[in-house]
Parts: sequence; C-alpha cells; structure tokens
Amino acid sequence: MRVQVRLFATYREIVGSGQLTWSAKEGTTAGELVDQVLAKYPRLDGHRETMLVAVNQSFASLEVALREGDEVALMPPVSGGAGLLEVQRGAIDVEAVVDSVQRHDAGAVVLFLGTVRSDPGVRALDYEVYRPMALKQMEEIGVLAKKKFGALEISIVHRLGRIAVGRASVAIAVSAAHRAEAFAACEWAMNEVKRIVPIWKAEK
Repeated sequence: MRVQVRLFATYREIVGSGQLTWSAKEGTTAGELVDQVLAKYPRLDGHRETMLVAVNQSFASLEVALREGDEVALMPPVSGGAGLLEVQRGAIDVEAVVDSVQRHDAGAVVLFLGTVRSDPGVRALDYEVYRPMALKQMEEIGVLAKKKFGALEISIVHRLGRIAVGRASVAIAVSAAHRAEAFAACEWAMNEVKRIVPIWKAEK
C-alpha cells in the first residue's frame, strides 16, 4: 500500500521535502512507519522521543494500523512546548494524549477526562468552538502551567460537535517531576480552559 508522509518545520529541513509517498505492507502501524522513515533518514532519530504523529489530520497512537491512501504527519512539538493542543470532532485517543507528555525526567503523569454527565433530560451536549482562538489560548495555558507549577509537558484536547452522555469531551494530561505539581497544574489548566478558551455547549 502507499501512504503520504508529511513533514513539518525542522523535520522538513532534515529530509529535504515536506511530503513523501511511502510504500509499506498492509497492516503496517504508524509506529512501524515511523521506524522505517527514521531508518532512511537517521538524522530524524534524535527527535524520536518528542515526535508527534497524526493520521488523517488527527493525533494518533503508534499502534494504529494504516490503510491505503492514509496521510501520516510527523511533527515537532507544538510551539510553546506543549504536548498536544487540538480541537477535533473525532473521539479522543486517550493513550496518545498520555504518551504525548511522557518524559524520562517525569515522576508523575496526571490525566483528567471531562465527560458528558447524564443530567435530567440531557442525552448529549453540542460543543461549538472558535478553533483558531481556542488553540492560541490552549498554548498560553500550556506555557503558564510550566511557569506556575513546574509542569514538564501538558496536552489539551477538546472535542467539538455532538458528544453523547458518558463520552469524553476534553482530555488534559500533565507530566511533572512530582505528583503534587502534576495534580495542581492539571486542575489549574482545566479551570483555565473553562475560563478563557472560547468553547460553548448546548444541551441536546
């Protein structure tokens, strides 16, 4: 099968191209594809630990199986040093969110999942997001969380559109050297998301 590999920022400079057509066996995972690309372009291997991977424009875990025609994006960390900053319609890949903040110098990783609660008469919530501004505010939250609490990495992923009861609408993951800082940063970040990120919800 053939997939399209897109590279950004320093990765594009290392490879010398922003897009590659890649041939791989059926069932190849995103992680195996990354291994193949890094084997061909060994200068990328030093970026392995911080590399972000997206499949068809959504962040994905390395275990996801690729299909013919998929687009795989390999990206450096988002400006500001955050792990993942995303607003998306698809379900949140919790494992990918957690993986995005893992570091060897982190002694704690805290994950918060905000889910749609089954209040009387509520079957779902519909989220509307001003995406460009939301991403900018999320980036600022990530930068401040590091300054205020000593967080090492922070990821914020929020969904938009109709979310059914029991489903996750937001995920925040924080890594820090110690658990107290990780818990404090995570709680503060969620409060800030509710306070300054332009996201609105309506009961359905």
